Amino acid sequence: MSPRVTVLWGDNGQGKTNLLEAVYLLATLKSFRGAKPKELIRHGESAARVSGRLVAKGLPRDCEVTVEPRGRKVLLDGKSPRGLGSYFDVIKAVAFVPADLRLVDGSPDRRRQFLDRAAFTMDPSYLPVAQEYKAALKQKNAMLRAAQKTRRPLDSVLRSTWNMRVAEVGAEVVRRRTDFLSRFAPVFRELHEGITGAAKGRAELRYRGPVSAEAVSGGLESIRDALLVKMEAAADTEERRGFATVGPHRDDWELHVGGEALRAFGSQGQVRSAALGLRVAQMVLARRVSGVCPLFLLDDVSSELDPHRNQQLMELLAQLEAQVLVTTTELSNLKMDVSGYDSFRVRAGAIEAG
Repeated sequence: MSPRVTVLWGDNGQGKTNLLEAVYLLATLKSFRGAKPKELIRHGESAARVSGRLVAKGLPRDCEVTVEPRGRKVLLDGKSPRGLGSYFDVIKAVAFVPADLRLVDGSPDRRRQFLDRAAFTMDPSYLPVAQEYKAALKQKNAMLRAAQKTRRPLDSVLRSTWNMRVAEVGAEVVRRRTDFLSRFAPVFRELHEGITGAAKGRAELRYRGPVSAEAVSGGLESIRDALLVKMEAAADTEERRGFATVGPHRDDWELHVGGEALRAFGSQGQVRSAALGLRVAQMVLARRVSGVCPLFLLDDVSSELDPHRNQQLMELLAQLEAQVLVTTTELSNLKMDVSGYDSFRVRAGAIEAG
């Protein structure tokens, strides 16, 4: 692979996206398609393995991920790392895929995923926090479903115990997300203005969380207490519905440009340019914070952009000091001079030079 830009090209269905997904899996332990571990294993096989050698902080490092139906096993330089944080300090990746073009005006779930993944890419210590909240929420929901099924009111002590647990971990999630956005917003604004010319004014990212801005500014205890108040108020509704209705799992955020919500008033081109800016800003911030520039993986997005924005994207990539891996059906789709970069044709799962 080129230290700058490597282009993988070929017809659809030949394996270009699979290769990109393998690189992303190696860097993040997740699929950018949201696939479960068992869905990443070839039919008839018991496991899948991805390995790669890279240079991190001037040293050669070997990363390896084995995917089994029930989970993943990670090796760093042939050994199990002490913690995933040490693994993620070595390799990072940001992927921009066609579905991301709907990031601004798509579902809140996709925006939450973006927020958590971007925060984690900047600071791997966020991962166990997010995992702990997910586990606590799962257990609370199991309790609520059981109560709904039996039609018996929950024991007040049990309910308070789980509300406290979810609120404590949820407060940390809210704090991490808002801290991330405070650092991310200026970087995104800078890139967004460069992409669009800031024709409609300064871009703002507005967090829509479960508690007020005043509660957030008060710190962890303030956030926790505000969450508990809302949980107690929603107790009857949660028991009736059988799931938790209060917490950061229902967070969202909005992008405003010139004081207007872009997803409501922006053109399709403006929404897509903003989505591009979000992903590039994620990469730039991670590099500024950690000193390690993530790999930038671009999956056939050029076919979804109009010629002007396609050219903007390629010019931006040319300016970045990053290792970029791009897929496309035709080299002509890339509005850039690819002669100085490595290009490989992918055909029937095989990679050919040229």
